[in-house]
Amino acid sequence: MNNWNEIRTAACVARTGTVSAAAQELDIHRATVNRHIEVLETELGAKLFLRSAKGYTPTELGRTLLRIADETEATFSELRRSAKVGSGDLSGTLTISIIEILVPDILPALRLYADQNPHVSIRLKTGPALARLEQGEADIAFRVGKRPSDPDNVVVPFNDITLGLFASKDYV
Repeated sequence: MNNWNEIRTAACVARTGTVSAAAQELDIHRATVNRHIEVLETELGAKLFLRSAKGYTPTELGRTLLRIADETEATFSELRRSAKVGSGDLSGTLTISIIEILVPDILPALRLYADQNPHVSIRLKTGPALARLEQGEADIAFRVGKRPSDPDNVVVPFNDITLGLFASKDYV
C-alpha cells in the first residue's frame, strides 16, 4: 500500500471526527479529504467510517488505521530525530556528575563542547555521591579511582592526574 497521504488524512478524520476539521488541520480542501477516504475504502474494500450528521465515527477498521497511522508517524518522528542527531545538530540537556576536585580539569572540555553544540544545555552535579547512570540521574559521570565493574557503563579515561602526599618531618 503506497497511500501515506490518504492514511494520514483518514487518521486525522478519525481524530477530529469531521471532514471539515481534518481539512483545516491538514490545510487541504474538504474535497481532497473525501477523495482520500474514498481511495482508501476502495483499496481496502471496507468502510473506515460511519457517517452521520454529527460527523464521522471510525469503524473497527478505522480505529486500526488510526493506531497504525499514529505508530507510523511516531516512527517517522524518530527517523527525523535520528537524522537531526546524525547531522550534528544536538539539542537538549546533558547532565554531568563530577566530583568537585575534577571541575577545573573538565571545564575547558565543557566550554569547547558547548561552543560546538550551542543548543545543548550542560548541567553539572557535583558531590561525592555516585550518580546512577542506569536510572538517568546523569548522562556522564567523571570519577577517580577503581574502574567500575558495571558492564552497561562505557568507561573511557579522560585525563591522568598526578597526586602527591606531603607532610612535615615532625608528623612523619
